[in-house]
Amino acid sequence: MSSGNHEPISDKDISADKNGTNRQEWNWHPDLPITNNPLFEMPWKMAAIWAYHRDTWLRLSEVSFFLLLAIMSFYMLQPVMPAKGDTSNIGWLVALYAINLGLVGLVAGGLHWFLYIRKGQGTKRKYVTSFGHKGGGRFNFGRQVYDNKFWTLASGVSFWTLYQAIILWRLNNGDAHYIGWNDNPALFSLIIFLTGSWIAFHFYWGHRFLHVGPVYKWVHALHHRNVNVGPWSGISMHPVEHAIYFSSVFIHLFVPSHPIHVFFHMYMLGLSAIIGHSGFHALFIANKERVLLGHFHHQLHHRYFECNYGSVDFPLDRWFGTFHDGSQEARISLKNRLKK
Repeated sequence: MSSGNHEPISDKDISADKNGTNRQEWNWHPDLPITNNPLFEMPWKMAAIWAYHRDTWLRLSEVSFFLLLAIMSFYMLQPVMPAKGDTSNIGWLVALYAINLGLVGLVAGGLHWFLYIRKGQGTKRKYVTSFGHKGGGRFNFGRQVYDNKFWTLASGVSFWTLYQAIILWRLNNGDAHYIGWNDNPALFSLIIFLTGSWIAFHFYWGHRFLHVGPVYKWVHALHHRNVNVGPWSGISMHPVEHAIYFSSVFIHLFVPSHPIHVFFHMYMLGLSAIIGHSGFHALFIANKERVLLGHFHHQLHHRYFECNYGSVDFPLDRWFGTFHDGSQEARISLKNRLKK
């Protein structure tokens, strides 16, 4: 499945240094080749599996932060949630939209201000040296950041809130399978643990569909204006893409769920995309690396287009031959695949 609109890879692009990477392509990159979630690598290497999930769940990471945020958001919303069957109270919808809008403004706006306006850490751990696109001909309103803010706030947060509200309403009214912590702690925890893998599975297939020629041209190309990404690029998408992207949350209509699961799921979709498109691999505060940011796996997708449709949480790219691990061999393989 090819959009036919990606930047071609020339032979010059494939010239590499002793580490197997292009000398001029990246300002910084993680150790290559990148890998997938070791839970899906055979034979199992328990030390690698433990380290991967320890760093994800038991240390300060975007995932552990989202889980804490989901718990806080649930309790913040409870005072305004309507009683079962009450269709007249819309205050909770306003509160939900305000929570989502505020978080996007805080995360995307904060990262953009610190990393791109203030340049608080220069190009340290930045994948490419440039800060956004020069010239605005490809963007609405003539500037990348204005274009990204418009689609993020006008369409992205709206679809995010709409889908979230549907699930929360049905859970609150007994129309979906509600589960509390005390009902089944193991299942409650398992649903949280598997959320990332489900999102990655859903994202892969939706993303491949968006790269089909006409769909790419009329829908997904809007997001791919951002070859050089930034925080506001994360959920800057066409409304049709938002409708597809956020739809993985409807799994909670079919599996036992709690509002905390729904909040966590939406933060993994919305806020993770914002952080992952920051263009920086890590955030430095007081000259010390504090939090991992960018998703280099997806950075490669924005560079080469026809690879890495999913994420490292679930290895569909590897299984279906679309995985790019950042190495010279992967670039040659991609070039050969595109020729066909």
